[in-house]
Amino acid sequence: MLDLKAKLAAAGLVTQEQVAAAERKKAGKPAGSPAGRPAAKPAQAPAKPRSGLDVAALKKAGKSEIYDTIRRVVDRTRLDPVGGLPSERAEAFHFPTAQGSLGRLTLEPELHAQITEGRAAIVAYMSHHGLAHCVVPRAVADDLAEVMPLWLRVCKDHPAAGQLAPPPAPREDRGAKPTQSG
Repeated sequence: MLDLKAKLAAAGLVTQEQVAAAERKKAGKPAGSPAGRPAAKPAQAPAKPRSGLDVAALKKAGKSEIYDTIRRVVDRTRLDPVGGLPSERAEAFHFPTAQGSLGRLTLEPELHAQITEGRAAIVAYMSHHGLAHCVVPRAVADDLAEVMPLWLRVCKDHPAAGQLAPPPAPREDRGAKPTQSG
């Protein structure tokens, strides 16, 4: 019987080079070359984890497009279950909403720990039924906060988390003397 790698190669889904790289990785050899020499390291720092949000494009988009895009990303990446009953170990996690009231999600201990450690965050998003809250990975929360800062409700060490109003616009220098005309 053929193994899975051979079946995938035979079907044309992977190349022989990809199979060889997978075998080297399994054997614990660096994937740089067939001889097992390490690959050259890239000169740039590793990129931050991607959320799937094109932040630059969303900043220019209209509300409807922002809502739809964020809803799709949240549906794809959310960590808390949709529907169903929580286990007996689940606990209420309270957080401030953008209106200043108290929101609550019932979370399993593992999710509670991820939020506390800063690996996950609670965000608001526009569901098909109105504003809703959920738990997403930190990368999604960071990108969402760039587009809709008030939607970031809980995120450890993030300056936008829990805001009740947009930050005030910079004020003009009040020490300047007005000019007199005439």
